[in-house]
Amino acid sequence: MLRDYISPALATVLIAFSLYFFYVGIALMMAKDVASSLLAVLIGFVTLGGGITLLRSWTLARAYTIKEKRE
Repeated sequence: MLRDYISPALATVLIAFSLYFFYVGIALMMAKDVASSLLAVLIGFVTLGGGITLLRSWTLARAYTIKEKRE
């Protein structure tokens, strides 16, 4: 039962982590530190993509198991 909710919790953590890195990237842009800000924004995009992909695959797997139980 608990195993079913590890993936969405991890996806939520990844999305929150990406928002933090977007914030850091914007703060570094204001300080005119270009390379560091681009790296922070890139890390933000990668973690956002990972979190969304994990959440999407969890949703599809959950829908598939519910469909199997109904049949």
